[in-house]
Amino acid sequence: MRDEVDAILAGEDRQWEIVNVDADVELARRYGEEIPVLFVNDRLFAKVRLPRLASRIRLRRAAGLAG
Repeated sequence: MRDEVDAILAGEDRQWEIVNVDADVELARRYGEEIPVLFVNDRLFAKVRLPRLASRIRLRRAAGLAG
């Protein structure tokens, strides 16, 4: 999923925080079967895979960028 996000946001400033879901009991309970999980600006954006329908536009909007 990270490669897809990097391709969509190529040339844009962004920061990644990579969290090991399995290392946190609560996160493992919540997302263990649905990783990877992507949060954008502290909001859940995708689980398992990026949504296909207009993912570029949706991701850029969620990141606060123009479509």
